[in-house]
Amino acid sequence: MATRVCAESELELGEAIKMMVDGVAVALVKDSAGNCFALGDMCSHADISLSDGFVEGDDLECWAHGGRFELSTGRARTLPASEPVPVYPLTIIDGDVYVDVTTQVDVSSYVP
Repeated sequence: MATRVCAESELELGEAIKMMVDGVAVALVKDSAGNCFALGDMCSHADISLSDGFVEGDDLECWAHGGRFELSTGRARTLPASEPVPVYPLTIIDGDVYVDVTTQVDVSSYVP
């Protein structure tokens, strides 16, 4: 079930923020094109908060070691990260952002 986490206006272009959603740490990201994503907030390489990182194009880069994760799939794009992070369904309804941490976006059809 999706939970309201914030107003879309609270998300800034090219920025990530950390939100706790039903006990799960989530990095909410609005890329430079205005697309919004919800990813697991912990880097799969180390216990580092991804929301403290940098939005670069369609990636979220971990500030500590430079591992990059694709926003739409959570796929690790650069070492030292080699495992993906979860991507959660995000919807915007009447200007409010909702995230469902009980399921993950099916990214099996994405081509690496």
